[in-house]
Amino acid sequence: MGTATAKDKYSGALEVSLSRSRRLVAFVILSAPATVVLVVAMPLPIAATILLATFALCLGLHALGRGLVPHRLCVDQSGAVSVDGVDGALRPGSFVAPWLTIVRWRPARAWIDRTLLVLPDMLPADAFRELRVLLKWGQVNF
Repeated sequence: MGTATAKDKYSGALEVSLSRSRRLVAFVILSAPATVVLVVAMPLPIAATILLATFALCLGLHALGRGLVPHRLCVDQSGAVSVDGVDGALRPGSFVAPWLTIVRWRPARAWIDRTLLVLPDMLPADAFRELRVLLKWGQVNF
């Protein structure tokens, strides 16, 4: 087993800085107003329409703020993960695709899993591929 992993290109750990994603910002900027348009088009009482539209805009602003913050991600093949200096473990349920990767992880001594969206424009192409390979073929079963 040791010689097989020694030849493996992605057998180690990955440590990357995730930058801001233009795709994520564009998606949030387009989807929040589109949600408000759908809410306004629904036959609801005016109070419910105002409440839901305000809620959709607030969620959009919150998502935009979260999307503009750069992150530091460290992933090990054994399932250890660190996001912005918070150590934890990978959890089942991560998603890996060429256009999107979702890292599902749980901080140490925490009860709730967290997710981190990683888009291809947030890191170099080779690092994005290595992250996908580590998540897909690591020791944690998804």
